[in-house]
Amino acid sequence: MAPAGHEWQAPSVTIEDLERWEDGGAIWRPFEVTDRHAVIDLCSCTGEAMERVQSDAEDVIELARARAHVM
Repeated sequence: MAPAGHEWQAPSVTIEDLERWEDGGAIWRPFEVTDRHAVIDLCSCTGEAMERVQSDAEDVIELARARAHVM
């Protein structure tokens, strides 16, 4: 739990992190994508959400947006 007065924030993720996740046989899916932020669920190979991560990087946001349109 976050200390009083502080919001919990998901760990940051990069394109390389997402590629490594998939290289390991797992999947990821966008949870929320805006023009300035992406929240992504890292999932097991069976689709079970394991961890939620986030990024403000444009390349991650674009990739998450593209994945969201495919799903």
